[in-house]
Order: sequence, then structure tokens, then C-alpha cells
Amino acid sequence: MARAIAPAIQQRLTRPVSIENRPGAAGATMGDALKKAAPDGATIGLLPSTTLIGRLISPATFPFDPLRDLAPLGIVGTFETAFVVSRSIGVRTMAEYAQWVKNGPPERRRFGTAAPETFSQYFAQLLAQQYGLMLDPVPFRGTGPMSSDLGQGRIPAGCGGLASFVHHHRGSTLRVLTTSGLARNPVLPDVPTVVELGFPWLQLIDWYAFFAPGGLPPQLVEAWNRALHNAVDVPETREQLTQYGVVVGVTKADECRKRLIADFERWRILLDSLGIRTTK
Repeated sequence: MARAIAPAIQQRLTRPVSIENRPGAAGATMGDALKKAAPDGATIGLLPSTTLIGRLISPATFPFDPLRDLAPLGIVGTFETAFVVSRSIGVRTMAEYAQWVKNGPPERRRFGTAAPETFSQYFAQLLAQQYGLMLDPVPFRGTGPMSSDLGQGRIPAGCGGLASFVHHHRGSTLRVLTTSGLARNPVLPDVPTVVELGFPWLQLIDWYAFFAPGGLPPQLVEAWNRALHNAVDVPETREQLTQYGVVVGVTKADECRKRLIADFERWRILLDSLGIRTTK
């Protein structure tokens, strides 16, 4: 995502900036770097909303508070979380997958997650709960290694952002069984949503947003928001993001903050149904 937007942003700025794209630790590394950077508009970072749930679960170890330590600049696109299976197990629907798990050994309960303790992990467990299943998360260092193991049948299922699986679903290695969306994504029109499966309470749209260090002056927040609008409006950028299942659209900075606050409350409700206590 950052690789698609960064060049368009750089072309429209008159001074050098650092656009952070640090993988790992469920986005905590990038957020921590932004927290420690100077609030002068020279450094920004892209974070998916799914990673920020860590602040509710492990506030003592999660290195930043996205509402206090960072300055939202604007959401640039939305996406769904997807539950996928290896085509080697021969199931085509969530109902078939549930039966496959129930009729086999405990190893079948394993599912991969590239971002432990994020919404991607909890979505899979909440979804399984609706079918009377308890799944066991297996952490991976990124969606690349996880998709590889899924494709080779080393692990039967996985969960993550839809963008990570579009190419594989169209191929012969993985199958997306459902997404967290309200309506089917036009990139994968054959994949039903959790709403269609009868679980509308699991519906949640995730998002990508740019953040800057907290304390960024309002005039710089506004300037960055304009830059994001101009960058995303480039046809090549929109097309590249759309092909990965991202619904492109830039919001105002205050809309991003309101969305994060609302999602924190929604996440608390969903985590409570899994018996996971969250902080206020």
C-alpha cells in the first residue's frame, strides 16, 4: 500500500520527506518510530486499522497510543479482512470447512496469522465461534511466508487483509471463503461476506490511514491531507490499489480520528464475546 502511494506523494512535494514503511510487530514498530519523530511534517507513516487493536489488549507493551501520540492525517482506503484456506484441503465454503475441522484431528484447527493479536486473528476466531469451532492461531512473519505455507498445504487456513490474497485466490493455491465486508468486493465477486453467511455482527470494514507524530501543527496536518488527496487522485495509483481490493478514498483528518474512536468501541464489543478483557 505505502509503495503504491509514496511515489505519487513525493512527486507533489517540494521538500524531502520520510514515508515510513516498517513491517513487523503488528505495526507497533512504525507507530513507535512516529511517536519518537519530530512533529515537523518531515515524517509520516501508513498504518492499517487492524494493528491498532493492540492498544486495547496490551497497553503496557504496545508502544504508542494512536490517539495521543500520533496525529491522524486521513484515511486513504478501506479493505476487508479475509478468511482463506489452502486449496489442498478441498473445501469451498465455510460450512464445508467447519465440517472438515470437526471430522479430523486437532491439527486441523490451526490457522495462520501474519499479525498476532490484531483484528485479523480475532476475526478468524470470532468467525469460527459461529460454527462451534475453536481455532488455534499460528503466527507468521508476514503474509508472504503464510501464503507460501498455505499454498503448499503446510497449514490449512489463514486470515489477513484481503489485498494479500487476491492474486492467490485467482490462482490455484488459496481460496478466500469469506470477508468481513458488507457487500461483495468487485475484485472477488464470487466470495460471500459474513453478512451473507448470516453473521452481520462480524461485519467490519478496515482501513489504511497516514499518521504523523503527535503535536503536528494544524496547518501541516491540513497540508498533508491535501497532498494525500492529490496523490490518491492519480489514476495509476487508484488503479493499482483497486486491483488489490482496496476501496480508494481520502477522508479529512478529523474524520480519521472519529473513525478510530468508533472502531475502538466496536473492537471492545467483539473482543468481549471472545472473553478478552480490554482497557478503557
